[in-house]
Amino acid sequence: MKTTKMFSKSKYFMIYISLFMILFVKINYANIECQRRYYDQDSFVCVCNEKTCDTFDQLKKTPIGVVQVYETSRDGFRFQSSHINFTNDDNILSNNDDHIRINVDKTKKYQKIIGFGGAFTDATGLNIATLSEKLQSKLIENYFGSNGIEYTLGRIPIGGSDFSSRPYTYDDYNDDDTLSKFSLQMEDHQFKIPYLKMAQKISPNKLYYYGSPWSSPRWMKTNNDIRHGGLLKGQPGGKYYQLFARYIVRFLQEYEKQNISMWGITIENEPAAGFDSHYQWNCLGFNSSLERDFIKLDLGPELYRNGYTKNKLAVMIYDDQMPQMKTFTETVMSDEEAAKYVSGVAFHWYHNDEADRRDMDKLNAQFPTIFLLATEACEEWKNYPKKVHLGSWHLMNRYANNIIQDLNHYATGWTDWNLALDLKGGPNWVGNMVDAPIIINATANEFYKQPSFYAMGHFSKFLPPNSTRINFKIESNHVHAIDATTFLRPDGSLVMVLLNSNQQTIPIQVYDPERGHFQLVMKSESIATLLWY
Repeated sequence: MKTTKMFSKSKYFMIYISLFMILFVKINYANIECQRRYYDQDSFVCVCNEKTCDTFDQLKKTPIGVVQVYETSRDGFRFQSSHINFTNDDNILSNNDDHIRINVDKTKKYQKIIGFGGAFTDATGLNIATLSEKLQSKLIENYFGSNGIEYTLGRIPIGGSDFSSRPYTYDDYNDDDTLSKFSLQMEDHQFKIPYLKMAQKISPNKLYYYGSPWSSPRWMKTNNDIRHGGLLKGQPGGKYYQLFARYIVRFLQEYEKQNISMWGITIENEPAAGFDSHYQWNCLGFNSSLERDFIKLDLGPELYRNGYTKNKLAVMIYDDQMPQMKTFTETVMSDEEAAKYVSGVAFHWYHNDEADRRDMDKLNAQFPTIFLLATEACEEWKNYPKKVHLGSWHLMNRYANNIIQDLNHYATGWTDWNLALDLKGGPNWVGNMVDAPIIINATANEFYKQPSFYAMGHFSKFLPPNSTRINFKIESNHVHAIDATTFLRPDGSLVMVLLNSNQQTIPIQVYDPERGHFQLVMKSESIATLLWY
């Protein structure tokens, strides 16, 4: 939700002074502070090497009536913490007319959180492996550890993707109708599984891993090519659809042999790409009716025969751009025999607008038993030759805004794309370089935490699984906007995330009927997470 009005400088000053005179605010900092480095962007990166790396300590419970504030700003600190006290003095509030008022309503509840995370691509693992063992562990700790941002989701490509150093699947032997030559590859054993296990060992939380295929083996496809479009040969219920279902089950089984169990799978990454004969990387085509029938006739029964029932594995449909999500989902879910296997709908961030968000609301109303999960996002910088923008606050802003909007329209979580890439935004076997929250400099044996890393942390650190979105209302006539979302955590505390994308500071008042009210001034171009019991 958004809202703001131009503030006079004198009112700014008086409001700011009154806040510090009336409310005691104690400023704290992370256990280890960010080592800043500036490049050619509008903010900075935080450098991590063997000597230093900023941390974010575990959250601690505060007394009732005290609000913990964690703020990150373009020109300031990362996760700067402070405390604000609630007050019941209405006279303070009535004197300040240039403010945004947010009223919290715990009586109206919405969806529960599944988690936040990123993808363990081959490129991610290959880059992490270039670091010293100490830094490898430190990088995974930053994402999944108690002194990091505590990711709980991990997406795993089933076989190769464009973010591999070569095109491959798990059975590249022509016409292997029994899948007797199916096998995990070097990439799994060197670049995926070790870091999946490291995350499991480091994390204080249960992790939710899910797999996504990019392409079937090429000999199963109509064009006999891992890219350039192509569908499975034949029709659902036929030989090759059955083989692909068995192929997915084999992935689940082989990873279980490595002591890694999948929480879920998506049917196919960006299935619309399979209808584009010019598509440049791994793909496989499904329209809504093909995916519906594949689930009903092949994948669903094969999963159940092998013990992957709905209470053991979450099957997610779609996994593509938002504009076609509603009609695609309606086609699949209108068939009871297909719908009984489906737990959720996966979607990507690359194309979306307000109409798509309204479609999310409609889908939740139509199919309240399935969840919506954002499964891929990254900045492609399509109009720029350079694909990694070190220190981009613009990207932080895009991430935070998108997450808030998705959450406010029933998303149960948000998965970034590559966890880590190199300085060029790769490797990628077709040269499709992009940005990432962590960039690795192998030559210097260090990695850089982008502003987008901290954007993710303002949600993932504070919203554990089973946090529940609650209602809130913004009262304001301001022409400048803030974005906001509010949640009730399983431990009973409340979380509010606020994003100020403006170049002006903005006074904010928050009212909780059970605790009273408090006020703060948000820095210009900043994001803040507030937590109170």
